[in-house]
Amino acid sequence: MEASSTNRLKEIYLNLLVVVYAVYCYFNKGIAYTYLAEFTWLLGLLILLKNIRDYAFVWRKETILIVFFLLITLVYLVIGIPAFGLKDTIRDSFVINYAWYVFIAFLFVGNYHVLEQKIAKVYAYFPVIMTMSFLLRTVFPELNNFILIGNYPLLAYKNGDMAVHLFICLIFMLSNKVNASPRLLQLNYFLVGYLLLISATYSRGGMLSFLLPMAIYIFSIRKTVQGKRYLGYLKYAPIVLIIALPLYLSTKVEDKAQGRKIGIEQLQENVTSIVAQDSRKVSKTLNDNVVWRLTWWTKIIDYTFAGPYFWQGKGLGVNLSVSDEVNVGDDSLRSPHNYSLTLLARYGVPFFVLWIIYLFLLWRPLFKPTGNPDLLIYSLILVSFFINASFDVTLEGPVTGMPFWLFTGLLLMKKAENDSLHASHHSINMA
Repeated sequence: MEASSTNRLKEIYLNLLVVVYAVYCYFNKGIAYTYLAEFTWLLGLLILLKNIRDYAFVWRKETILIVFFLLITLVYLVIGIPAFGLKDTIRDSFVINYAWYVFIAFLFVGNYHVLEQKIAKVYAYFPVIMTMSFLLRTVFPELNNFILIGNYPLLAYKNGDMAVHLFICLIFMLSNKVNASPRLLQLNYFLVGYLLLISATYSRGGMLSFLLPMAIYIFSIRKTVQGKRYLGYLKYAPIVLIIALPLYLSTKVEDKAQGRKIGIEQLQENVTSIVAQDSRKVSKTLNDNVVWRLTWWTKIIDYTFAGPYFWQGKGLGVNLSVSDEVNVGDDSLRSPHNYSLTLLARYGVPFFVLWIIYLFLLWRPLFKPTGNPDLLIYSLILVSFFINASFDVTLEGPVTGMPFWLFTGLLLMKKAENDSLHASHHSINMA
């Protein structure tokens, strides 16, 4: 009877987890201050504790490092709260504390495929919902200012995050993880092209977050039957973009913060700014965005690798933009638009080195093919998140922090399952 009630509780929580995931996926920045991720995080940890006797811990090198990161964060919390206050220190601690979602994902280690399928189902409707959002904002401009909660309009969406979700959506469709009608899938492919144009207009990091992992994916499977079929489909990509172009040009949603607007010229400038050596070919706004980031990142590297914060970093609770004396016009900005350098600034060089080792272990399927396509897919999803987080404040918050660590948990469970299958095959061969 107790086992039945426990399973029922986990089933209810699984559905809640996916609903919260979908809400963040569909609305993003506009509901960032609802604390849905934090509530779901806390509830998941309570359910984990309740089921601790039957809890299946996926013990791997990556998991050990995550545990270490969380323990160090706990120590920094204890140190930081008296010095900087409860609110700021706890807020900064979630730069790592969202990693508890890895262990929440382990609650479903016996049926994690259900979690995977439910998340994939979210992406069956992602392109349609995002397109409706942009078209509504174009037809009814007042929606651009409608605020439901917090400081951001409900339909506000970070374009780098959108590019990551577009990559997840496309790679899930290509790998047949999205269960949808053929007509919906065909529409989705077209809408992904349209939405990618919008994302690339407003976010160079987002453009890279989509194109780079997709290029790696196609290159990795190029010799397979499936890969050869996808390479054949590439000839239709220009047609899709040409068809999507009129819809793209008719979308009137301006980025007031950075002064960018939809158009071929802006797209061309964004691409040029990534590869151009001559800064005169790039607008002052785009150049300024590069300069202040590089200035801040250089300061962090200087006071950690060659300065007084080598071992311990500056800790949690301190406002990095104020402490580092970087004038970005907004004292509320607490992270330097690069997740790894945020970790370096707050935790020091030894922690940062372990983080790099962790990433190498996490992404080993990219360097050492396993024959399991899912390991490649989930590794590349995390690469996409990471690229976006290298140019913006993303993994420090709930909107992408929650998905990133959930996908990490799914990848680790897939790795464990793959290792188990290889071990059993080896035992059979030995026999």
